[in-house]
Amino acid sequence: MFTMKERRAIFVYLRGLKHLEQMKKFGDISYISKKMQYVELYVDEDQVATVVEKLNQYRFVKIVKTSPRPEIDPDLGDVHDDVFFEAYDQAQDGEASSEADQNLVVEEDKAQDNASADSTGGQA
Repeated sequence: MFTMKERRAIFVYLRGLKHLEQMKKFGDISYISKKMQYVELYVDEDQVATVVEKLNQYRFVKIVKTSPRPEIDPDLGDVHDDVFFEAYDQAQDGEASSEADQNLVVEEDKAQDNASADSTGGQA
């Protein structure tokens, strides 16, 4: 039966794109950025360390970065969301209450202005 191999993306930043043919022997090229001059390779998980070491030995390679995706826990839980949304809600409540206070002050000022205008006979 078919089993999926664990794979990892490796981003290789190059000094020039003329060495793309040499990159094919390290893994499957899935993306080439001509503007930023990098290549995205997919390599078997058990070969990542050796491929990174080999790539770093080449002079045309600037930087080699591996994808952190396999190490990220997909189940972050509700705790992180609650903390984020609590801070967001508090910030929104603070803005809403300050706006309400400002509106109340403006309405009180308008009421006082109207009362003073009525007492002076409409003349200011």
